[in-house]
Amino acid sequence: MTPTMDRQDVKATLRRHSIELPSWAFGNSGTRFKVFAQRGVPRDPFEKMADAAQVQAFTGVAPRVSLHIPWDKVEDYGKLAEHARSLGVSIGAINSNVFQDNDYMLGSVTHPDVRVRRKATDHLLECVDIMDATGSADLKLWFSDGTNYPGQDDIRSRQDRLAAALAVVHARLATGVNEGFRELLPEFMYFAVLPYFGSDAAEREMEAARA
Repeated sequence: MTPTMDRQDVKATLRRHSIELPSWAFGNSGTRFKVFAQRGVPRDPFEKMADAAQVQAFTGVAPRVSLHIPWDKVEDYGKLAEHARSLGVSIGAINSNVFQDNDYMLGSVTHPDVRVRRKATDHLLECVDIMDATGSADLKLWFSDGTNYPGQDDIRSRQDRLAAALAVVHARLATGVNEGFRELLPEFMYFAVLPYFGSDAAEREMEAARA
């Protein structure tokens, strides 16, 4: 038997529901074959906030916008956050990017070269600084760390490097901040450091144990 649902309770729940929009949704888009330029596309993060505010004005369910670094880099993140608030929206999660640079071909925080690992970890810490400046309470980490064939790197060492980097980032985070882990999988044929299921939960448990 389906429980009887009060219509007013359903309406009240829906009114409390909200979603967070990704800043890249307001840029030019397309497919993996071509990105199509359009008129009126925001030229910087400040204009993205203006577009997001218009969506919020129309729908009432999209009060937050997540930033993606370095795509949304600005000189003054506090000013960007204030600009967003003045338009009726706020900055949500801060998304890192340690998969785009050529240095990351063999991984980021799990790369065999300590220089590359340091570069990646510094970027993650930069994202935490941006959280502090904007008042964000959510950090999303996107990793593209894997190998394409046996012998390309030591799997156990990669897991140890990942844990070490996450420990550094976790120690820098303020209390009450949420971390999200995502692995970008498609390019790897042999091994991924953070599969979608399993490893991410294990890493969370490890970080919770250290806290």
